[in-house]
Amino acid sequence: MLREAFEYLTTPCPPLARRYGYLAEAVALGARHRRQRRAWAPHVDACRGFVQEAAERSPPGGRALVAGSGLLIEVPLPLLAERFGEVVLVDMVHTHSARLQARRHANVRLLTLDVTGALGPLDIALSDGSPLPPPSPPDLPGERFAFALSCNLLSQLPLLPLDAIDRKAPDTPEAERERFARSLAHSHRSWLASVAEQATLFTDTESLWMEDGVIQEREDSLWGLDLPHPDRIWDWDIAPAPEEDHRRSLRHRVGAWLNLAIPTGT
Repeated sequence: MLREAFEYLTTPCPPLARRYGYLAEAVALGARHRRQRRAWAPHVDACRGFVQEAAERSPPGGRALVAGSGLLIEVPLPLLAERFGEVVLVDMVHTHSARLQARRHANVRLLTLDVTGALGPLDIALSDGSPLPPPSPPDLPGERFAFALSCNLLSQLPLLPLDAIDRKAPDTPEAERERFARSLAHSHRSWLASVAEQATLFTDTESLWMEDGVIQEREDSLWGLDLPHPDRIWDWDIAPAPEEDHRRSLRHRVGAWLNLAIPTGT
């Protein structure tokens, strides 16, 4: 607990990221990884192997983007730094451990950014009662990326904004909340494909609550997004019992796509 408190107090991040829970989430994720390192190991290996396979399909040199770089648990940063001329790590929060890893490579740059472009407008909307805003993903400086990776991000994008809506505007109609959440996921897929020659993505596609090896409950994680069949699929034991529940374990089904084209009509 002392380590988490120190990280929370000393990690630099925008006030909005702290207020909306992004910093707390990053600190909690690091703590969970330390507790569950052994259970997470197959997932981490699968992620890093997939990223290596995907990166090797892109010509060496040029620029690479990692959206949702987080703690870099699932990202083989040395490999990307060696293959590409520049690697840009984008997230709302860059922890001390991520900053330390980035400093080891002269061609790695950190960019603190909301990839949905919706958080600032949402903060205003929740203050003045205006409608929930549409996403407005940012234009990124510099030449087009040769390679872009969305790192376990797509399913997570709506979660903290929805928590804020529940706290600050609890009377928001469910249909409006659902439209907002879906728009964040849909725009992320289109944005990722638009900023790079090769758009690569891995994300959890469903959550499975398990008891004694039997699925008790399952929930889709893609917010209605219609994606082609993944190129790779694996399971992630993210919260073995009793991490979140005394009897049940939480498992994520993860899908990975080597290159996503811009969907028709966007």
